[in-house]
Amino acid sequence: MLLNPFCPISAAKIASLKATVALLLLLLIKSKLLRVKMSLFGSLLALHMLVGFLITSGLLTLVAGGAVAYAATQRKTA
Repeated sequence: MLLNPFCPISAAKIASLKATVALLLLLLIKSKLLRVKMSLFGSLLALHMLVGFLITSGLLTLVAGGAVAYAATQRKTA
């Protein structure tokens, strides 16, 4: 089944799914990292990964919000 990349609702669903997968992957990596090595370097690396995730999820939230706003304006004009 091919997805229409121009459909904003599909874009919002895909962006939210990517954010969820990224969150779960980050939590898994962070858990593994903290179990293996409880050191200053491990803590700094975990903090770096967490900040990177927060920036990425913020951007994905903006993309999903923009897709929803675009869909709302398209429904009003139709």
